[in-house]
Amino acid sequence: MVNKPEATAERMSEQLTPHNYRAVRFAMLVFIITQIVPFFTLFSAKYLYDGSYVSPQANQGFGVAVSVLMAISAIVAWQAVRAGRLYQDRDMVGRRLKTATAIGLLAIMGEIYQWGMRYVTPQSRFGEMYYMIFGADYVYAAVGLIMMAIAIIRNIRQNMAPERFWTSDASVYFWVYVCLAWIASWFFVYII
Repeated sequence: MVNKPEATAERMSEQLTPHNYRAVRFAMLVFIITQIVPFFTLFSAKYLYDGSYVSPQANQGFGVAVSVLMAISAIVAWQAVRAGRLYQDRDMVGRRLKTATAIGLLAIMGEIYQWGMRYVTPQSRFGEMYYMIFGADYVYAAVGLIMMAIAIIRNIRQNMAPERFWTSDASVYFWVYVCLAWIASWFFVYII
């Protein structure tokens, strides 16, 4: 019978080596690439069912404002990754994560407001595709906001040593994907 050392009360996470760090970043990238498929399918369906029609009731200015906010949120979030990698500054990472999350939440609330105003009728072909595409965006945005919240909480509660910045990195990678998918959705729904 082998004696096992007693487990400590606090679970110690293994330090990520540079090789493991590259591997988990690659795995996250593969995961994000696979998440492009639903949007590709939705964009293809829009052209199959609706062509390049854009409803005159669609508030394009609001769509531009929301997309710009999502772009700003992605840039600020990416600055959090850079702050973690270059400066290893926990406070700077936390501030950037909070700012990116707040801007993203503001953008999502703006789009929810637009949905509530019913600029686009759900009974039309354009309305069906509009609500379906942006509904998928909401699902991904909700997951992205949860991931960002977890990264913020971990940043507050734990000493974010360089080997623990992966939580922030993964959250930001996914959030940047969400922002880019949102911008692509705006482009395909309102422009093309």
